[in-house]
Amino acid sequence: MAAINLHTVVQALSISVALTGAGGIAALSLFDIPEIRSQPADRALPMIRWLFSRGSHIFPQASVLSAAGFGYLAYKTLPVVTLKSLGTNGYVSAALLAFSIAPFTPIVMIPNNFALIEKNEDLGGARSAANAKLGPSGNTTAEESVDGKGQVSQFTDLSDPQTKTKQGSTTTDNEEVKEMLRKFQMQNMVRALLLGAGGIVGLITALT
Repeated sequence: MAAINLHTVVQALSISVALTGAGGIAALSLFDIPEIRSQPADRALPMIRWLFSRGSHIFPQASVLSAAGFGYLAYKTLPVVTLKSLGTNGYVSAALLAFSIAPFTPIVMIPNNFALIEKNEDLGGARSAANAKLGPSGNTTAEESVDGKGQVSQFTDLSDPQTKTKQGSTTTDNEEVKEMLRKFQMQNMVRALLLGAGGIVGLITALT
């Protein structure tokens, strides 16, 4: 009975985390990014930088947690079904789909994301309002900004986004950032679909 209960709990947790995470990622592309894109670059950049920081503590963990759960479910079906059965292959597929955003993010998205972070740094932007109060961070690259050396820890920083970069943006900056945000919006939606597909495949497998 305990094994059955654990199996059910893992099913519910893996499916709900995958679908909830996918919904959160999709919300960024459907609602947040269009609103941010409507702002000039000197206001849009601090907002997207803040979202990058907050999202990095939620969505990768959701991907790993759901993928691990689906992997466990696939493993637990091995003693009672063949490897080619719907149960095993369904959970394996769900695990691979849920985990796929882990390589997708650095391979496909990071170049554009880091370009946005560097643009924010170039205009005197900070990761958050709390970091903006510290003055110039001295960071000139996205890697240094993400590393956060000399900044308020992003694990304890609950402050709002910086309102505006210290340096105003030009018309060229505004157009460039709008295009970069549009690119992020599309790539991020793919990430939502991958994680969501993992949750749906897991749900169908569980119901089957």
